[in-house]
Amino acid sequence: MQIFYKFNNNFCPRDTIDQVKLKKGVGYKKKFKKGDIIFWKGHVAICINTNDLIHAYGPKKRVIIMPIKKTIKLIKETAKLDVKKVTRI
Repeated sequence: MQIFYKFNNNFCPRDTIDQVKLKKGVGYKKKFKKGDIIFWKGHVAICINTNDLIHAYGPKKRVIIMPIKKTIKLIKETAKLDVKKVTRI
């Protein structure tokens, strides 16, 4: 997130808790678009199209592309985290 915003001459805080405060958004959406930013407590992902997102996935220890719906379900099941907010870039 920080690198994206920096390359576009904008500021982005380091921590997710502060990033959530940057823009207004909605709690959860049924349909996602390219450029949507999905926030959980302590985690963030960016939608790269209507089906996939990119995020740093802890168990794999790397940044990966995953299906949006699968990722939301996986994070809810494994980390017990619900989506806090969805904003747009």
